[in-house]
Amino acid sequence: MIRLLVRPLPFVQEQPWKDYHWLFTQIPISLTGFEEDCFLLHFRRFLSLFALLVLLGGCGKAETPYEPGPRPVKTIIVDEPRSTVTRSFSGMARASRDTTLSFRVSGSLEELPVRVGRRVHTGALIARLDPRDFELKVKELEARTAQARAAFNRARADYERVRGLYEVGNVSRSELDQAQAGFESGRAQLEAALKSLDLVRQQLSYTRLTAPLSGSVSALPVENHQTVQAGQPIAILSTDDDLEFEVGLPDHLIHQIHMGDAARVVFDILPHQEYSALVSEVSISPGPMSTFPVKLSLEAPPPSIRPGMIGTAHFELEQNGDRAFVLVPSESVFGLPSGHQAVWIVDPESKTVHQRRVSVGRILPEGLQILRGLEEGEQVVVRGVHRLEEGQEVRLQRGSKANSQTFSKPAKP
Repeated sequence: MIRLLVRPLPFVQEQPWKDYHWLFTQIPISLTGFEEDCFLLHFRRFLSLFALLVLLGGCGKAETPYEPGPRPVKTIIVDEPRSTVTRSFSGMARASRDTTLSFRVSGSLEELPVRVGRRVHTGALIARLDPRDFELKVKELEARTAQARAAFNRARADYERVRGLYEVGNVSRSELDQAQAGFESGRAQLEAALKSLDLVRQQLSYTRLTAPLSGSVSALPVENHQTVQAGQPIAILSTDDDLEFEVGLPDHLIHQIHMGDAARVVFDILPHQEYSALVSEVSISPGPMSTFPVKLSLEAPPPSIRPGMIGTAHFELEQNGDRAFVLVPSESVFGLPSGHQAVWIVDPESKTVHQRRVSVGRILPEGLQILRGLEEGEQVVVRGVHRLEEGQEVRLQRGSKANSQTFSKPAKP
């Protein structure tokens, strides 16, 4: 039984790990001679390795505090103040003239060559009635007219003969008056027969329904070989060369719309194309939807736009109170603990941000109204506003002109 007394090395006591000196306290061990030598050899190796680790740990360098670089931000350039707002209303394209075509006489449809969507020109045949009944009436009236003409010629000859005899004193005045009455009666009957013949011939011509103007057939409410009445709709012809766009405006805005006002129309099938339009009609009474109908005349619409297509009309209307404002994205404005709103303004020289309080208005489709606090040409941060600090250096992200985008109002047509 031997007792080994192991004490800490002097340099170990100088290290921060001296609190672990309990590892080196007296340890009672029962060993033989050979085992004692092996134990001492391994224990010394352990102490050497431990001391080396302590020395290496004490020679480490102190960490350098992290200093963040300029924070990247995205900005917009404030556009000039404006006093109008863009109001948008859904509507539908309509033909400037929808003409309902019908026959002036009744009859049975014998021919209906057109189809819905077909484009026709002036004078083109739309439909035709069975003309046989009208042709028989024409022949009957022609015979009656010939009979009336013959009677008129005989009465005229009798009148001329009696008048000659009366001039030489061979007939009395009553005989002359009788012959004159016969002549005038025959002339009246002939004129009546001619008028009736013209009327029947006109009715015969009414059995052909032709296009009064060029356009497209938008509806055919009848079928061929159907018996139709005079005035019954046969076809609806739309003039698609001069399209209109109809919208409905509420009562509190209709007073701002006047004849000739400019507008912009965007159709759902062509969302990236705007078409100029002018106000052509402003209704003075509300329609079925309690809105006031307003018609816009489209300027040079393409052939792809047809009546019935849905779109949106954009009007530039005056702001209530005629108060000027600028527009910024809503995400560029943040709240302060005091309850006010603010934005970050970028100093173009020092590339630092500074907080500025603003007075906000309404949220519009183009952005948030700023009534006070911003000037034209200033750069406003629009991304990452909640991670900035007063006076912090920033780096503008790559973008358009001046590494920022201009948030401006849409161009007028």
